[in-house]
Amino acid sequence: MTMSERKNTVKVPQSEKDELTADINAALSMTNNVSPEAHLAPEGSEQSLRALAEILGFPYVSMRDTQIDDAILSLIPAEFARKNDVIPLKLTRSHLTVAMANPRRLDIFQALGFITGLTIDVVVATSKDVQWAVRHYYGAQDDELALESIGSRVYDAGEELELARLGSQNAIVRLVNNIIRDAIDRKASDIHLRPHGKNVELIYRMDGTLTSIRFISKSLLPAMVSRIKILGGMNIAERRLPQDGRSCVRSSENTVDLRISIMPTVEGESVVIRLLNSQVGLKSIAELGFSAHDEDIFRDLLHKSNGIFLVTGPTGSGKSTTLYAALGEVKKQNVNIITVEDPVEYHMDGIEQIQINRGTGYTFARALRNILRHDPDVILVGEIRDQETGKIAVESPLTGHLVLSTLHTNNAAGAITRLLEMGIEPYLLNGSLLGVLAQRLVKVNCQNCLAIEPVDTYARQSLNVPEDEVFYYGTGCDKCNKTGVAGRMAVYELLHINPNIKAIIKHEVATTDIHQHALASGMIPLTDNALLRARAKEISLAEVYRIRLD
Repeated sequence: MTMSERKNTVKVPQSEKDELTADINAALSMTNNVSPEAHLAPEGSEQSLRALAEILGFPYVSMRDTQIDDAILSLIPAEFARKNDVIPLKLTRSHLTVAMANPRRLDIFQALGFITGLTIDVVVATSKDVQWAVRHYYGAQDDELALESIGSRVYDAGEELELARLGSQNAIVRLVNNIIRDAIDRKASDIHLRPHGKNVELIYRMDGTLTSIRFISKSLLPAMVSRIKILGGMNIAERRLPQDGRSCVRSSENTVDLRISIMPTVEGESVVIRLLNSQVGLKSIAELGFSAHDEDIFRDLLHKSNGIFLVTGPTGSGKSTTLYAALGEVKKQNVNIITVEDPVEYHMDGIEQIQINRGTGYTFARALRNILRHDPDVILVGEIRDQETGKIAVESPLTGHLVLSTLHTNNAAGAITRLLEMGIEPYLLNGSLLGVLAQRLVKVNCQNCLAIEPVDTYARQSLNVPEDEVFYYGTGCDKCNKTGVAGRMAVYELLHINPNIKAIIKHEVATTDIHQHALASGMIPLTDNALLRARAKEISLAEVYRIRLD
């Protein structure tokens, strides 16, 4: 800021600061007089913010019903707005109305007056609302600034120097960085840049659902892809072959790993970025959603001194989250825990974690052989993919180790036959296998917009559900961003290996035979577990039908 700009800046008088401080302190001391419902509302919730706004005498607004002019947006830098959850709404002579998620932040109030040189009038909105408005309005500005910086020219293969220069321009760097930051803030698992004939669609995968965010000019695609290739350490000049890369960013003191895939298509290069937040997502066993009976079984198995426990399911079914919840329980026993993974998805203190590197020949099997000489009590193997890894993992419990690992099978019983097909001897499984957990992730209904679900007849017949039974689903509202979904939860079946099941583990055993013996021993099938959730209005019947097991 220049000296002339500083001279023209209107500073907030000390008396006004003191008056605002007194108002806020009084408001905080008065919270005991607020209605019990408001007092019990979580801090930052709409209910608590409405109560605080009323006490402070600030208006409360819903950002979804507000239109903001570009000229007003330019009064507050986008970076400041993103960092502090504020956004300008209206300019009236020397007064600027600003929506804030936290009206108690005097430092932000003062900074706004210093930046704009205007008297700041505060209105209150939820953090979620303000963040949505910042993404919506400043995101469009990012696109326009980036487009202005490169023009509308389409670049051809062979112009890698020009593309590298464009990919390093401030406007392009800011656009890509803000897309990644926005996806992290929204807790997206993947970012898609999908080229079409005239534009590029920006899509996030949130709670397992692909959600279209906005459309970007196709003129920006080459520069954006070049920037992403620079981030991932890929070859900018190569535009005809698929490429994979990796990078990492810091977000709110957490490290987020980026797994980047670029594929050439007839409409241009398509990009998918997988976001792996090394801290967010860790849960305890109590948060996994087990029934009381199954939770007791699970904890008992984890307190064994030796054996192998498997978690099965397709990619994206929450296997790593379950395994790390198990590690959190095992860690309480003061044991030496070593993990070997590809990639290391979560970072946990007090645990030695090893990243596989196939480029150097450091595979799961090789890492396991080395780990066994490192005095472990508990070993987590990211995935059993081949006979060598499977044999070492199954033999390790025989020498006094507890092993946790995953397999890609549809149900719990299938894990046993899969290991037998890999060449693992039945006597090894009988001596070491403790249990198998098969799971899927399902979308949780938003409880704010529940409505009776229209269910197709064939879905009812397939699930053996009466025609007159009522189920519910989320229709979509502001609280769930019109998706009807409020996160995801796991549904599962837990197969406990008991003497009856051990007796039938032989080379020729069928998956159906193991499954029937497990049911006779009290196992609740995954489909039935999901149906219980639907009957409790937690998920829709459509979700049960989607993940059902035959």
